[in-house]
Amino acid sequence: MSTLPDLSSLPASSSAIFSSPTYNLPQIRAIHKALHAAVDEKRDRLRVQVGSSYRDLLGTADKIVEMGGEMDAVLDTLGRMGARCGRGVVGRKVGGLGEFKGRVKEREMGEVGRRGLLEGVVLAVERGLRGGRTKQEGRDGEGKGERVLRAAKGLVLGRLLVKSFGQGIQGKGSVEAARKGLKSSRRRLLRIVERVLQSVGEKNEQREDVLRVLAAYSLATGSGAKDTLRYFLRVRGEAMKLTFELDEDERTRAAEDVLRGMRLYTKTLLDVPALVPARLTEALAGLKKQPLIKDQALRGIEGLRLDVYERWCGDEIEYFTPFIRHNDLDREQAREMLTEWAGKGAGVLLEGLEKTLAGMTEFKAIVELRTSVLKLWISEGGRVRGVDTSDLLDRIRTMINEHMLGVVEAKVNKLRLVGSEVSATIEAWREGASTSEPHDFWVPDSLDIDLTNGAAHFTQEVVSRLYGRSDIVSKAVSSYKSWYKVIDDVGQVVEQLKRQRWDNDVDEIEDEETIEQRQQLLSKEDPQALHEHLTGSLVRAFKSLDEQLSALLKSSVAAEKGPDVVMYLLRVVRDIRSNLPALEPVKAFGLDLLPQLHNMVPSSVAEPALTSWAENHKRRVVGRALWEGEPELPTSPSPDCFQFLRELSMAMSEAGMDLWYPAMVTGLKVAVNSHLRENWWKHAEELRARSSPVDVVEKEEKEADGEKMESAETDEAKSDEDAAAAEEPKLEPQEQRDVLVQWLFDITYLRCGLAVPSFESPAEGLKELEDMVFKETDLDTSSRQRITKASQEYWKRTSLLFGLLT
Repeated sequence: MSTLPDLSSLPASSSAIFSSPTYNLPQIRAIHKALHAAVDEKRDRLRVQVGSSYRDLLGTADKIVEMGGEMDAVLDTLGRMGARCGRGVVGRKVGGLGEFKGRVKEREMGEVGRRGLLEGVVLAVERGLRGGRTKQEGRDGEGKGERVLRAAKGLVLGRLLVKSFGQGIQGKGSVEAARKGLKSSRRRLLRIVERVLQSVGEKNEQREDVLRVLAAYSLATGSGAKDTLRYFLRVRGEAMKLTFELDEDERTRAAEDVLRGMRLYTKTLLDVPALVPARLTEALAGLKKQPLIKDQALRGIEGLRLDVYERWCGDEIEYFTPFIRHNDLDREQAREMLTEWAGKGAGVLLEGLEKTLAGMTEFKAIVELRTSVLKLWISEGGRVRGVDTSDLLDRIRTMINEHMLGVVEAKVNKLRLVGSEVSATIEAWREGASTSEPHDFWVPDSLDIDLTNGAAHFTQEVVSRLYGRSDIVSKAVSSYKSWYKVIDDVGQVVEQLKRQRWDNDVDEIEDEETIEQRQQLLSKEDPQALHEHLTGSLVRAFKSLDEQLSALLKSSVAAEKGPDVVMYLLRVVRDIRSNLPALEPVKAFGLDLLPQLHNMVPSSVAEPALTSWAENHKRRVVGRALWEGEPELPTSPSPDCFQFLRELSMAMSEAGMDLWYPAMVTGLKVAVNSHLRENWWKHAEELRARSSPVDVVEKEEKEADGEKMESAETDEAKSDEDAAAAEEPKLEPQEQRDVLVQWLFDITYLRCGLAVPSFESPAEGLKELEDMVFKETDLDTSSRQRITKASQEYWKRTSLLFGLLT
């Protein structure tokens, strides 16, 4: 396709273009289209130019109209300004501006004044809660309750002042600090209120403090009379619980805790009827009689200066009166609340008393607690009205009595420890342990006793040696004495209970019947029950100890432990019997055991001396050269006889001089008499066997007829002895007679030393033996009298050598 020619170079006539051979038909058509497009473009451009100029003309016209309106407004404004520029108009405006600035300054001054008053209130409240007083506050007779109530009023005033600053000013430092200080003071005030309610002081003064702090609590918390009473009872109940709770450094509860809990309980039962609802209602109503800022207690605080700052407080503070529901509690509601609390409080008190008693084992301390608790309840509980106090008294008495009976039973049963000590000592013998024997008086170590602390130790040592109290005996005896001292104290305390008086010294309006009934219950029935229980427990305990010691004796005899155990038991039983309780059934303690011990001790002590005598007596030789008179008769006992008495007395001394009281010495002499009679009779038979046959026949002919035949066993034993005696050399008749005469002197001498005043059966002693030997000697009566007199004289000269036998 050929290029389109420039339209500006085309001829002006269209016929020239169409007729020109230069352009073919497609070019002509293109030129036609280009021409039409150029024409349309120019037409549009011209149309735009004409429209823009028209809009400019319209805008100009609008501006002229607007300027005309503004000129009219300016003229109108200038007219009004001219009208307002008069003298009177300007004066009124100046006066209004002055009033506006005054109101702004007044607001600023009020804010400053309230802030200063708020700071003073915070300081006054803190000082009042700390207990400090200014000169005007230091009035005579002002108590803690008044200070707490004044602090509560200041706290309410402080909260009103903080509220008066609004929300926008809370960020300011002084107000925010005051707000925090008031919150802290409120917490401290509530703690002080609790402490005052938990305290137990003088009756009238403390009750007035309770009334004021209850009013302070109501004012600080906005509680009514009913909520205030509920709070009071709750605080007292918690205080009773805290009284019986143990601190970290405490192990047991003290009796003072019970008394404090009892005082709190009785004080509550007395305070509530005295304060509620009348006095508490009046106290709460008195807080609403006048605006708070007019209260004289607040105006009396020196640092507040309410007479100056009052004008800046505003109507909300100036006419504020606390709103407290003072009449929402009647007497019936108060009685129901108190009755319900009394039941719970009695449970807490009894539980605390039970826990306290559980840790008390000293009977005297328990009795003192009983006396204190019951006297407190009688004096305070007797004035309680509306609550049954007798039921709680019975429950307290029953609980204490049951614990005392248990303590008495436990203390009495500790007597078994004495038996355990004895059993352990005997067991030590079984195991081969060494035991210390009682010391003699006259030993060198007696000089080494320490006397620097007086003669108590020396006296104790002397007494111990006198009564044979070795270490093992002293342990058992000391155990018994410690037990007896405790039981004796219990008995004395029980007797004191019988002498107690339970009069109500505080309230003297009780009738005689009530006093007598209480006296009968507390001073007769309770001590009598304790006494009977103590008596029964003592009888059972001593019976058990008696059986235990008897069993130990039987087991010791069966185990063949020797005489030391028997003497040890005898000493223990003797010392226990010397200090028995004054009870008839207890006096029988050891009476079944003592005869066995009295038989066993003398036999065991005398056995070595009798054995030695038997051996020496068989081979003795008569000291014929010492005889005197006409006919010649002995004037002194044979050596074996004297040695026998010496060994016997030494054995008694070694066993301990404390054992040989008259009954024991009598038992020893009876046993020795019986043994000597039997063995000496055998020796006489042996002496016959050693004689010549002719002499034996003569002696047999002189014997009385009618002797009973010996048994077969006796004949056999006799034949054995005769066979043994046949081996010994035969005695001549004179030698045999001399032996018999010496025996007669020895028997007479022994009768002097072994005489038993109460012994009434001569056949069981040496009298029959003496008669038999006398018959064998063929002496006349005068010779016998000489021998008897000589033996008695010799005994008088030598009896002191055998002191324990005399």
